[in-house]
Amino acid sequence: MKKEMLETITQRLDRLEKIVAEMDQKLSSLSEKPVPDVPMDPEARAKMRGAEALRNNKKDAHVAEEAFDRIFEKMGIPPDFELKPLKEVRKSMVESGIRPEDNEFSRAIIAEREK
Repeated sequence: MKKEMLETITQRLDRLEKIVAEMDQKLSSLSEKPVPDVPMDPEARAKMRGAEALRNNKKDAHVAEEAFDRIFEKMGIPPDFELKPLKEVRKSMVESGIRPEDNEFSRAIIAEREK
């Protein structure tokens, strides 16, 4: 029974991949830049998806950077602001008179660290 199930799943997955490839072709004909045929070889398909993901990550990184710049600007944070290491921030807070043990949330974090 397990072998029959695996064969059925494999057949359904093959059909699904073909349908997705056909839909991709139909959608690419509607876009400005057509998408090439999706190779059926799994290794080639994985390489193509990896390259596409890398391109998308570079685009997304630029979009994210612009979004953060706008958010920081609205918050009044200057563009040349650089983050300090956490140890320096903690030291500065203690020097300013802030005691982490006075804050309930900080006490819980400290307690978890000590476990």
